[in-house]
Amino acid sequence: MSIGSFGLGRTMVAVALAGAVLSGCATEQGQSESSGVGTVLPPAPSASAVIPGAGTYLPPTVTQPPITTQNYPKTIQDTNAGKAVLSLYKQAQDARAAGHSDQAEALLERAVHIEARNPFVWQALAGAHMDLGHSDQAESAAQKSTSLARGNPYVEAGNWRLIAAARQARGDTGGAMQAQGRADGIAKALAAN
Repeated sequence: MSIGSFGLGRTMVAVALAGAVLSGCATEQGQSESSGVGTVLPPAPSASAVIPGAGTYLPPTVTQPPITTQNYPKTIQDTNAGKAVLSLYKQAQDARAAGHSDQAEALLERAVHIEARNPFVWQALAGAHMDLGHSDQAESAAQKSTSLARGNPYVEAGNWRLIAAARQARGDTGGAMQAQGRADGIAKALAAN
């Protein structure tokens, strides 16, 4: 017997059993067909009786898994970034704090050339672009950071805040609200952990 015919065979057996049950119900309820002598049988199921499990499909319950933070770095210092990148990143943060965003931008561009796959560097570069009023570049760098973050909620929350600010600066209020909603959702999930 092949695998395909096995499934068909089970279906045929189920149909035959259902037919046998229903044919037994065709006689006068409570009377035996062969003897007619008043043998009492259990009440026959009605035509609308449901056979449990027959023809019902219950899809599996799908739940959104909670955000897990145990394996994600919170800062660039928690990553395996090289010493040169960490140094450039620190210098850029100091330059931004001192109001020299153009210098910070140049330092972070150098860091990106060294470690192009580090989402923290791209996020910092997006912040420097925002400081300089380059909203298109800021959103692009934040999106690049998100694509490299691979689900890191610490990085993604900051990126969505930057994207919201960039969209607001361009006058895209709806887009800014949507991005801020994503940032708030991630922050709320992080707070719940």
